[in-house]
Amino acid sequence: MRLLALFLSLLPCLGGALWAQVPDQKIASQAVPLTVKEPPATGELRFATQRVSFKTPIGWQSVHTKGGQDGMLASFVAPNAFGATLSVAHSADAGRTKLPDNLPATIGAALVKKYPGFKQLAKQRVTVQGADAWRLDGQLRPAGQDVVIRNRQVYVCRDGNIYIFTLTCKQEDFERLTLSLDRLLKSVSWLD
Repeated sequence: MRLLALFLSLLPCLGGALWAQVPDQKIASQAVPLTVKEPPATGELRFATQRVSFKTPIGWQSVHTKGGQDGMLASFVAPNAFGATLSVAHSADAGRTKLPDNLPATIGAALVKKYPGFKQLAKQRVTVQGADAWRLDGQLRPAGQDVVIRNRQVYVCRDGNIYIFTLTCKQEDFERLTLSLDRLLKSVSWLD
């Protein structure tokens, strides 16, 4: 139950990351201007408090790196894929060492409620650098639009910390951009 509360508390932070702005004049007034920052020279982002580091994905630009003040650790945009975002969020969940078996159903239900028309397409229990994880794929066709938005989230649990890695993009960019998410996950190092 606490994990669901964690996810629901992150929904406002992940809203832009879950469903990136799509090219449509009707929603232009809702767009938020992004300030793009170049990645550090090493490309590695370290978050000592959250006990994790990872590399800035190649070809992506950082738009948010706050160290978790609002749950979001980092967010990136792909200049070569309009509206594509990659993000990493964190929350502490003291004592948790494994994600619940019903996490896909819980997250799917929360996303359907928040985004009518959302469909969960795939779920798979995996490991990320030795930590328990769930990989969840979904899609959404926003009302009144011809574009299909694809989403992959990887929920990772390690030593009382939950990390949510999220890729959101147009359907036609999904297969190509999942490689960036895979490389991001392979670059994860746990800080003790």
